Amino acid sequence: MYSYFEWLLKDVFVKSKAANNEYNNKTTFTQKQLTYEYRNILDKVAMKMIIDEFEDERIIKALMNLARSERIIIAFNIIKEMELTEIAMLLDNNLSSIYAQKSTALKRLKDELSSIK
Repeated sequence: MYSYFEWLLKDVFVKSKAANNEYNNKTTFTQKQLTYEYRNILDKVAMKMIIDEFEDERIIKALMNLARSERIIIAFNIIKEMELTEIAMLLDNNLSSIYAQKSTALKRLKDELSSIK
């Protein structure tokens, strides 16, 4: 999955860059910009999965209040049942960071949802 998304994103930006360079030579994308856009795409996928999976607006709101990377981790791990090692590859991050972010996200969700009752 990671390689497909990475390939797709790079392919789109490389083609876009090549097309723009024919008209003007001012458009360039840094690795940081590519990573930012790639994670935005993953976040949009995660948000769509959350909205499709849950009916309770309180749960959806709590999940949407998470940080972008936390939301991606929770959505792909819980909803799509992806292994954390796969998510680490998807986000190009180390596994210990993914574990820590998941733990933090679950604590935040527990706190927010327990106060709603």
